[in-house]
Amino acid sequence: MTTNPRQNLAVLALLGLIVLAPATPRAAESTTIGGLVTVAGAPANQLYGYGLVVGLPGTGDQTTEVPYTEQSILNMLRNMGITLTNVSFMQPNDVASVMVTAEVPPFSAAGQRVDAIVSAVGNASSLAGGVLLPTPLRGGNGQVFGQAQGPLLVSGFAVSAGGSSQTTNIPTVGSLPSGVILSVAIPASFSQDGMTRLMVNTPSYQGAQQIADVIDRTYGPAAASAVTPGEVDLPGGGTNSVRFMAGVLSLPIIPADQEPTIVVDAQSGTIVMNAGVELGPAVVSHGNLTVSIQTINGVSQPAPFSSGVTAGVQNTVVSAKQGKADVIYLPHRATLAEVAQALDAVGATPADLVAIVQALKLAGAITGVVKVI
Repeated sequence: MTTNPRQNLAVLALLGLIVLAPATPRAAESTTIGGLVTVAGAPANQLYGYGLVVGLPGTGDQTTEVPYTEQSILNMLRNMGITLTNVSFMQPNDVASVMVTAEVPPFSAAGQRVDAIVSAVGNASSLAGGVLLPTPLRGGNGQVFGQAQGPLLVSGFAVSAGGSSQTTNIPTVGSLPSGVILSVAIPASFSQDGMTRLMVNTPSYQGAQQIADVIDRTYGPAAASAVTPGEVDLPGGGTNSVRFMAGVLSLPIIPADQEPTIVVDAQSGTIVMNAGVELGPAVVSHGNLTVSIQTINGVSQPAPFSSGVTAGVQNTVVSAKQGKADVIYLPHRATLAEVAQALDAVGATPADLVAIVQALKLAGAITGVVKVI
């Protein structure tokens, strides 16, 4: 049976996981507790701010269409002691309005530098060659925690001439490496009232208890307690909490097996499964119905010496074709490679595979939780 190359898109995504998976023993898959948890009270923090990028080579905002860029320029000049009166029209196409975002790691101190992302919010065609003016960055509570400034790094470009244009990557988004200087430290604490809480990144009963058991084997009974599938409490810590936390987060651990999961992207028709998915015996009948509507334009010509007029007419032909249904028996499959091969044998398009996987789940022929995104 021949298939279109696009029909194997979802299956190739599955096989790609097999190719990338290391063929090593189970013991080599160990990680550390720090890779499985997040310390409560010390999360990463997101900052944002509105600013102006100047020095663009004619690729900035068209201020007649983006009035807030013109207003921002006037406010900036007014704050610098420059007042323009009777301004009715200005079009500096070397300026662009942008939003600046940054993620600050926990326990960052005042004076430290972090990276930022600068994105156009107007109709600028490119930010390449621009310089970000000093921009205050605020947290979710509205407080200013830092300031961003400096030349942008833009990997994309856009050119146009004679009605033709060429765009590579995204020229309206740039990066600002180490362009943010923190003005104040963001509050963070990993211990409150002598208690430290570890938040499990992928909550599960087995995972939380396994983390607590590994800590107990090293630091003694009751050193850790799995409170919920997503929380592990550390009531102790000794006199040197930093040393204690460094030791806990560096403890080796072999993660518990993940729950069999099937992720379905209904928009692109992509299906991704983990190694826990199994396929039970099932019969799949797959066929196609094609409906074709064709319109043929013609001319109605009246007879000679008649009172009729020439008029255009449309002849519409509707036809339907039912393709032969392919009935395929899917035997029990236990490995990810075998599941991928079985779905490949169906010869369906990615969109059809999504429907087939959902139907197999409803029929109880495939294990795992189906998540549609």
